[in-house]
This record gives sequence, C-alpha cells and structure tokens, in this order.
Amino acid sequence: MTLSLRATTVATLCIGGICLGALAAQADAVATNSPAMPPDAPGAPALSQPAPIQLAQSNVGGGAIPEQELSPFGLPCGLSVSTTALDGARVALDIMDPCQPHSRVVIEHSGLNLTGRTDVMGLLTMDVPAFETPAFFTVRMPDGATDSSLAIVPDLDDFYRVGLQWNEDRALELHALEFGATYGDDGHIWQGSVGSVERAVSGAGGFISIVGADEVDSPMLAQIYTLPRDTLDDAGNVRLTIEAPVTEANCGRDTLARTLELEEDGNVAVIELTFTFPDCDAVGEYLVLQNLLQDLRVAAN
Repeated sequence: MTLSLRATTVATLCIGGICLGALAAQADAVATNSPAMPPDAPGAPALSQPAPIQLAQSNVGGGAIPEQELSPFGLPCGLSVSTTALDGARVALDIMDPCQPHSRVVIEHSGLNLTGRTDVMGLLTMDVPAFETPAFFTVRMPDGATDSSLAIVPDLDDFYRVGLQWNEDRALELHALEFGATYGDDGHIWQGSVGSVERAVSGAGGFISIVGADEVDSPMLAQIYTLPRDTLDDAGNVRLTIEAPVTEANCGRDTLARTLELEEDGNVAVIELTFTFPDCDAVGEYLVLQNLLQDLRVAAN
C-alpha cells in the first residue's frame, strides 16, 4: 500500500540575520520500499580515448572463438561491481569497467540516485551510507551496461539516517543541530564540520556523508546524516534543516530534490521536492527551507 501526502513548505531568505518568507514549495511524500526514480539524466558525451584492443584467439577445435576485447591497459572490457559492508552502516562500492575511463556512472540504491566518474583505468570507488539491508546497488554506464551487487549491513538498525539528494549544481546543504547545539558549536554537523564514523560508533554524535560526483553532466549529489540510536545523551532532539547559499549558478533556477528517511520498520520514506531559488539580486544570501525534515527525537534508555 502506498501513502501519499501533500505538504506545503515555507522557504525563508535570511539577510543580515533576519529571515523573511521568500517562496513556497510543495512536496509529495511517499512511504514505500520502492520509491519512484527521477527521470534518467542524459549521459555524458563520449570522451576521446584510445580504442580497445582486439586480441585474436587460436582456433584449436575448429569452432568460431570470439575475439577478446581489451582496454588500452590490457584489461578485459566489461562492467563489474562489488560491495563490502563497512562500519557505520555504510557500503564500500567498487566499480570497474576498463574500457570506459573518464565516464559518467549512475548508482541507484533504495531511492537514492548518485553520479560518479571513472578514472583513467575505468575504476570508481565510493562509500555510501545504506538505507536497507541487504543493501542492493545497481550501476549504469553510458553505453547501457548495467550490473548489480548486494551487501548485508549488520549494524543498520543501530542508526537513524536521513538523506538529502538533488540534481544539478544547486549547492544544497543538510544541517543537524544535535542536543541543543547552535550554529558553530561542536554539535552543529554539516558539510563544514562533518563529524566522523568513529564519533557515531562511540555514541558521541552523528556524521554527514557527502556523496556523488559533480564533475559530470547532469550530476546527482547527496548529503546523508547518520546518528546512533544509542547515544551518550540520555535523551534529546536533533534539529534538521535544509539550507543553500544563493549563487550565480542557482539563482532563479528551478530545483529538483528529495529527502529520504530510514524508518524504524525498515521502510524508506521519500519526499520529492520542487522549488525555485530567489532571483539573482539575492546572490550571497542564504535560503532556508523549513518543515521539510522532522527533528530526530532520541528517547531515554
């Protein structure tokens, strides 16, 4: 069964410490194990690179043997994906396609969509916070090749997890104010002070993972906040906000984004967001999107 909600969100433009209402954004909330995917972004244009090598093979038995296609480095062509569970309920993703160096890669996981870019050898590694266990990852290459891999995440139930994903260069930020912290305190976790996995595992607080590559066409990026359910604080709230500086790159632009929240029953609640940045005369100011994320409430043990 799918639950659909319609919510109205107020965006605030903060100038000189004063926040003014600037725009309204509407979001459709869907609680489901299989959230809808955003439209596929166009692949990156093919880059100039050495052509793969065709190796002739002996025909000992008289039957036709296909030629083996190799990369310029002598590695067999073809996509392979492997996954390994990490602490902090994360998954190490290893992607290899030797004949597609410097290529745009799309990674899909439980409603989360990310872009990456292979290196000169056709390799890409990325550590991604998991939203399900077993954690299923699908990788798509620009030539249409796809591969998938599965990883068991044994400590997933030990953490709260909330993600913010967006398309294009919109410079969105996920902020967490832990247990009464204010901006600039040690408990203010954001891209300028991300915390650490060790901090979360010890119960001291959370961390933010910044994932996705922006040096590709049509980038898909995310910031994901993780908090241990068993913290050193007996009880308290973590306030979550979405903010963004207004820049020349995003001013006046329509924006597609989504939030993902790992619920206690194992489902992932997804909210699709659309909103417009203020006009370019507001460059240098901050946009604050209110009421999109529920505060995390840590119950006393």
